[in-house]
Amino acid sequence: MNKKQNNIILFIVSIVLGFIIMLQYQTAKNTVGDFLPSQKVQEISAELNKANEEKEILQEDLSELESKLKEYEQNASKENVYVKKLAEDLEKYTLMAGHSDVKGTGVVITIDDPPLDVQLSDYTSNLIFNYEFLLLIVSNLNAAGAEAISINDQRYTTYTEIVPVGSHININGVSFTPPFEIKAIGNKQTLKAVLDFKGGVVWDMKRFGYQVDIEIKDEVIIKRHIKPKEFKYAEPYEVIE
Repeated sequence: MNKKQNNIILFIVSIVLGFIIMLQYQTAKNTVGDFLPSQKVQEISAELNKANEEKEILQEDLSELESKLKEYEQNASKENVYVKKLAEDLEKYTLMAGHSDVKGTGVVITIDDPPLDVQLSDYTSNLIFNYEFLLLIVSNLNAAGAEAISINDQRYTTYTEIVPVGSHININGVSFTPPFEIKAIGNKQTLKAVLDFKGGVVWDMKRFGYQVDIEIKDEVIIKRHIKPKEFKYAEPYEVIE
């Protein structure tokens, strides 16, 4: 593969990624707000459906382009040992950064607010007001050696934010309301044990009426994080001795 072909493919992939991110941002923006007239709700719903359809088409195009790029990289690596090593390193770091789809053994945790009667008696009993439970679960999973985590199919990375915004919780810039589904890949028994014990986070949540279920699975599929991190202030630093 020559350098020009590689640059062209990377340029096209960047454009497609930009469209996907723009659609995702616009979708999230449209979902946040106060009460709207029914006609406006219908208009937003139609726009949301259209945006989701366009997003799926763009993601399919992106997957096809990336497949071609990977094929070019594989062909080049067969011809050059150094290029092969670079391709292997690239795949490893892409996996670590959360930019690759992954699958493996793990757990799926579903979390929902307490029953309505409990919420009516205490309006602070829902997850929007107690989002730190989500943070604690993710922290425990990381401590137990989870190799990949997602929340409502949003890949958790070093730069993922989990913050309450009005009546929603924003994850990777996308707004969600309960229920939440947390997936984690790793040693399934260890992942379950770190959450499900007396005095642990799940035990504590159930005491407050939250509905929590932990399911062990032989295959958990976690989608990649498609929004690239742009560095404005950090730059490589080389120590000169």
